[in-house]
Amino acid sequence: MTGAQTANFHDGRDRLLAFLDGEVGERFSRELERLGLWLRLGDAPVKCEVDPKTRVCSVTTEKGRTETAAAVLAAAGRSGNVQGLGLEALGILPDKRGNIAVNEHFQTAVPHIYAAGDVVGFPGLASTSMEQGRVAMCHAFHLSYKTRVNPLFPYGIYTIPEISYVGPNEEELKAKGIDYLCGRASMSENARGEILGAESGFLKLIFSPADKKLLGVHGMGPSVTELIHIGEMALLQGATIDLFIDAVFNYPTLSELYKYAAYDGLGALARRAKATAA
Repeated sequence: MTGAQTANFHDGRDRLLAFLDGEVGERFSRELERLGLWLRLGDAPVKCEVDPKTRVCSVTTEKGRTETAAAVLAAAGRSGNVQGLGLEALGILPDKRGNIAVNEHFQTAVPHIYAAGDVVGFPGLASTSMEQGRVAMCHAFHLSYKTRVNPLFPYGIYTIPEISYVGPNEEELKAKGIDYLCGRASMSENARGEILGAESGFLKLIFSPADKKLLGVHGMGPSVTELIHIGEMALLQGATIDLFIDAVFNYPTLSELYKYAAYDGLGALARRAKATAA
């Protein structure tokens, strides 16, 4: 690491966190670069060596670039920690990543044995894992109050800045041929956001132009992993963006972003109507 540089990030993919909404991913990349991180995308590391005398790490990439650093962190995903449990002897056969197949009740191939959490694979979130455990427990003890994991759940990425979303992103809607519009609100124009110094934070509402029904919510900035739950509740109720127009929010709060993103969405809707009329 040299000069103002704080760290290098190498990834063989062309986009950072490619599962994110494209706009969110692009803004996140720019913010990381502003904070001093150098992104080397489309160029995965292939070899790492440590000098035995200086303890300096040397990393060689697919494109022949060599980087040196005081330390190297490699992230290669997660595997289920099932070795040594004797599952095979019970008739439960994990896959090559240690994942166990389960049904909708989280029963394994042996009906009285249940599995939940990272060991059953996607989505591997703490929130969904707890829900899976509750569904399994209720089924095992013949309780009826929890019978499924809701398919609509939020994702929280605890980076700096935080990222969170619920519902489909723009790219997914385009791929399905679903018409949509967006409304955005910036934390830099929000009183609480200004207090927090959240210059790059924002909230985006994706909605249907036909009936203004909310389709997805995406955000980046301080506390968005908390903020996203407002959008999740609206999605679960099949609400339109008018819900946020009608609602009164405490001031100053980041929650107000929903109201101003909704106003921006109405503006996008009006501009489309005007362009269509012309």
